[in-house]
Amino acid sequence: MKSPKGQPTILLADSELESLDKNASLLQEMGFFQNLYAESGSEALAMVRNFKPDLLIISQNMPDISGFSILSLIKQQEGLDETKTMVIVYSESFIERFVVKAGRIGLDSILQAPYEPETFKRKVLKTLYQELDPKIEKAEQLHEKCNELIETGKLDEALQTCNDILELSDNAEVYYNMGYILSVRGNLEEALDNFRKATTINNQHAKAFKQMGIIYKRLGEADLAQECLEHAAELHMVLDQENEAEEILNIVLTLRPNTTNVYNTLGIIYRHQGRLNDAVAAYEKAKKVHPDDENILFNLARVYIDLNKIPQAQECLRQAVGLNQSFGPAKDLLRATELGLRLKT
Repeated sequence: MKSPKGQPTILLADSELESLDKNASLLQEMGFFQNLYAESGSEALAMVRNFKPDLLIISQNMPDISGFSILSLIKQQEGLDETKTMVIVYSESFIERFVVKAGRIGLDSILQAPYEPETFKRKVLKTLYQELDPKIEKAEQLHEKCNELIETGKLDEALQTCNDILELSDNAEVYYNMGYILSVRGNLEEALDNFRKATTINNQHAKAFKQMGIIYKRLGEADLAQECLEHAAELHMVLDQENEAEEILNIVLTLRPNTTNVYNTLGIIYRHQGRLNDAVAAYEKAKKVHPDDENILFNLARVYIDLNKIPQAQECLRQAVGLNQSFGPAKDLLRATELGLRLKT
């Protein structure tokens, strides 16, 4: 199969719009702008027939047709055509028999989700350009070596390897690794500079924003620390990495114990995880700081409903409506509880 020349046409297929947006942003960061989008397997198949993209990046968990089934259908319809669509399928769980099947039906690559942006980018480049530029190939080899050196504590060698990679190409993950090594050594300003470079290349690098926040905290820059940490938590929330977000938000609370939005976000995380008593505690703390925030009261009411504590929920909803007479969702939910209706909250 020949690698595409010039600007490749890439089709992204996923029923989750957040995933589509995330992957599209990553492709644009790589300089790929000739992209198509499909929200179902059947739509993806039609677009493959009509546009013959160079690469299809598709979720295994499409609601109508699975990623592997779409791959099989594409291979059947292409037949002996020399112009073939390369395919990457991604999923959170690939059991062994799926991997074997993928190889048998001609899948070009598997991507295990959730994935880091740099992993996605490397996988796309490897799939699109099967004969990689020697510099890219060498940089990838050095990157793997660098990670191994960091894991084994050989930080001097790892730092030198990072510098070797940067002679070949700029890379957010390399700057992140350099920042990590320098922070371990106590060179905080240099570490901060490298984390900043990582976030300049990849503005969704949650780990780099987190480390910047931690360093600003150590330097006594509370405002900058809070800004970076909250941004890192938001990025983790977008990726459904709630445990990472929770850890970071608790760091924020060591800086600013009365940060209402942090308690509110923790309440959302705890409720989603089924930790309802923890959610109540978080919202109560937020309410203590801002007793006149109708949104906090509304969120607290929803948790009380989950706990089947209807009188407490109704009291919160009455307070919320009292604070904001035009708060329609609170009025509707209060009316539903009074009528004994069972609504999704």
